[in-house]
Amino acid sequence: MKKKGTHIKSRYLLVILTIVCIALAMLTANQVISISPLRNAAGTLLVPLQTGINKVGDWLNGQRIGQKNARQLAQENAELKGKVADLEEENTVLTENTKELEDLRKLYQLDQDYTSYDKVAASVIAKGSGNWYNTFTVNRGTDDGVQVDMNVISDGGLVGIVTEVGRKWATVRSIIDDDNNVSAMLLDSSENCIITGSLSLIESGKLALSELRTDASVSTGERVVTSNISDKYLPGILIGYVDSVQDDSNLLTKTGYVIPAVDFRSVNTVLIIKQLKETADQ
Repeated sequence: MKKKGTHIKSRYLLVILTIVCIALAMLTANQVISISPLRNAAGTLLVPLQTGINKVGDWLNGQRIGQKNARQLAQENAELKGKVADLEEENTVLTENTKELEDLRKLYQLDQDYTSYDKVAASVIAKGSGNWYNTFTVNRGTDDGVQVDMNVISDGGLVGIVTEVGRKWATVRSIIDDDNNVSAMLLDSSENCIITGSLSLIESGKLALSELRTDASVSTGERVVTSNISDKYLPGILIGYVDSVQDDSNLLTKTGYVIPAVDFRSVNTVLIIKQLKETADQ
């Protein structure tokens, strides 16, 4: 019974509210009462709500634009990184080409300096341990006419001598190696001496000079070349330049130092002289 009474009251309340709404509508239509208060009330309630909705909409739109811009920036950044990588690669290739061109220019000049010898160009493909090119391997061998004891030159001067050879490769021992001695002479005075390799001495950029006569005339910067009395090295190949000399304690000979003509920290291309000293003598 309690539930039925509640249902009847609700129905009465609905009827009353309906009558009130109709009455208000008729009064408003007949301008009996003003709608301004109603508009003001609605405005008071709706404007803050609309403002909040607009702010939320602006924030969401900003988020959408921000995400779009972030994606666009990420894409542009990736494209720029790709362009930078391409430019770095092009710069590397250009640098390598420039270095190769410079090496070829030096080889051409070297070839012109020793026109009397038949030569073959070779590239260094491997080297021994350490910072110096005291031993290294080139990409020429017996197929190119290379033989053991052939002289090797580069960058204006003597590099060393071929010690081992295969069909398509050869091993070179340079004049800075501890096991290398070269019979040499001072170009201006034709005084004979010995140039000895030393890996410890080359750290200071020098070769050892010895067995020079004490009365020999020598000056700083004088050119030192291979001697014609050498048993393996062809005569007249530039070794380096006199750095300093001093009298030995026996007062019969002088010793000193020579600055090599070749930079043995970086040997990339060489010329192998295809002539042995014994055949040159003959």
